[in-house]
Amino acid sequence: MNLTFPCSTCGLCCQNISGVEALAELDRGDGVCIHLRDNRCQTYETRPDICRVDVMYEKVYHLHFSKEEFYQANLKVCEALQTEHAIQKGD
Repeated sequence: MNLTFPCSTCGLCCQNISGVEALAELDRGDGVCIHLRDNRCQTYETRPDICRVDVMYEKVYHLHFSKEEFYQANLKVCEALQTEHAIQKGD
């Protein structure tokens, strides 16, 4: 089974990086990544591994979760951020 993470490209994960130690150097001071411009990552092709769901699954989380479980955990966070910011699927 070849799964891909269903990212909606809302950008909320990049707007809420405070508290993520591995991303501290990218926080512009308000929880937003310094590389986010016009709701798009300016370094998308060379972004850190921690910003890559599939890479992090293969490097770390495959030891603890199935890919489906890992995607569901990430989707739960995405949906919580979207709910908090009143974004509906398809916006």
